[in-house]
Amino acid sequence: MTPGLHRFAELTRAEVAALRDSGALVVLPLGATEQHGDHLPVGTDHVLAGMVAEDAARACTAVPVLVLPTMPFGLSPHHRLWAGTVTLSAATLIAVLKEVAGSLAATGFTRLLIVNGHGGNVAPMGVAVTELCSAGFACGAVNYFAPGEAAWRPLLAGSFAGVGHACEFETALHMALVSAERAARIAARLPGLPPRLVQPYITEDSATDPLRAAGALFAPVFDIRDCGYYGDPAASTLATGEALRRVVVQALAQFYADFAAAPLRTLPAG
Repeated sequence: MTPGLHRFAELTRAEVAALRDSGALVVLPLGATEQHGDHLPVGTDHVLAGMVAEDAARACTAVPVLVLPTMPFGLSPHHRLWAGTVTLSAATLIAVLKEVAGSLAATGFTRLLIVNGHGGNVAPMGVAVTELCSAGFACGAVNYFAPGEAAWRPLLAGSFAGVGHACEFETALHMALVSAERAARIAARLPGLPPRLVQPYITEDSATDPLRAAGALFAPVFDIRDCGYYGDPAASTLATGEALRRVVVQALAQFYADFAAAPLRTLPAG
């Protein structure tokens, strides 16, 4: 089978089996449906994860990449006060990921890569990956933006050089992935949005964050008074988004090839 993108849901059972037998890498895009301030749609995380995962599959010249339908729901209880948020529990998300992988294993697939677009999914995703690999199935996970981070950080122009929430990175990339009409609609909402440089779990009267400085964990709680973002979305431009897209997609495509070829160890099933 030819390298590049193959959409799982569009294939027949025989075509899926042929891709399996040719050593195709199976990719599961994973996102969330939750509030993203007043400038981005609630589907941002799963839209970005799904589109980037498919773009990277198209760009992968080393191996066929079989992309599953994007999972649109993740672990988002910290956004639950806002309309538009739909959340799974951690236990449900772990169970769903394990059962998807189990279904693939039962039909002869041996390796799965979860491509994640939501920070709240990282902990339950890690549990699922650990349990699957400990049971004999090779499952890995990566945030879609992680492989190219060193290359894309210098492209950001705002005061927050990273991935936050509805930040410059997500906003600019979203503008580059959607239609010109939708990108213009997002851009029109950005002027006047001040940078938000402390985590949303810090109350409005504090400008310091001892938890982040210490590397401690706390949920990014977006309460009902919150602006809904973390970062500097007003710095976003379509040009930045297009540059981010090129770098992020190419790095993820290379990671697909590297992950597919890596001699990975799992524990014996049983």
